[in-house]
Amino acid sequence: MLVLTLDNLSLIYDALYQAAIDQGWACWGGDQRMAQGVSQLQRILSPHFVPKSGTALELGCGEGHLCRLLAAHGYRVTGVDISSVAIAWAKQKQPPSDTIHYLQSDIAAADFTLDARFDLIIDGNCLHCVIGDRRAVFLKNIHTLLHEHGIVFISSLCSQDADNHILLHQNMPYRFIPTAHYIIVEMIAAGFSVLEHHVHRRDQINHINLFLKKTAAHHH
Repeated sequence: MLVLTLDNLSLIYDALYQAAIDQGWACWGGDQRMAQGVSQLQRILSPHFVPKSGTALELGCGEGHLCRLLAAHGYRVTGVDISSVAIAWAKQKQPPSDTIHYLQSDIAAADFTLDARFDLIIDGNCLHCVIGDRRAVFLKNIHTLLHEHGIVFISSLCSQDADNHILLHQNMPYRFIPTAHYIIVEMIAAGFSVLEHHVHRRDQINHINLFLKKTAAHHH
């Protein structure tokens, strides 16, 4: 059985982030992804139920471009990434301050914890990197970190057919691409209510965006 640990996962992502830096990219995925940041944030903040200020947490923050945009909007922001290379890159671009704090950690680890609670939690393409039993732990941790009246935004890959898929990278499980229905059921089981969801059709793999809040019965 292949065990996914912080060590071997962080090595994969460290190498990928280092490759992005070496190629002179502005961020993971290249300059085009960086350019999409403003419109991405506008989409996240546009629903009336999304808090427009307060504390924000970005999961899989990379080099921090969304964290910086959130801070510019007045949020107090924490960015978490499994890659130490990504976190070092983020700190280099904007040193930590009263408005931005960066942390290298594994959000899907059972012992992951933060002292703070957050009004807005943004998962920028992190969930589909979490595979197997780690997903339930990941969602439990998010649920714990979310303020009672907070909102979670998730953007994740989802399959175009009726099956769940696992993509490999160097023979390691790298992406979990389930059906949209699977993800919605998963969120409800984790104690969330789905306020909105939209599936965006792409050439090979679809994308789902979800807005979540805590289910009333699951409030701590």
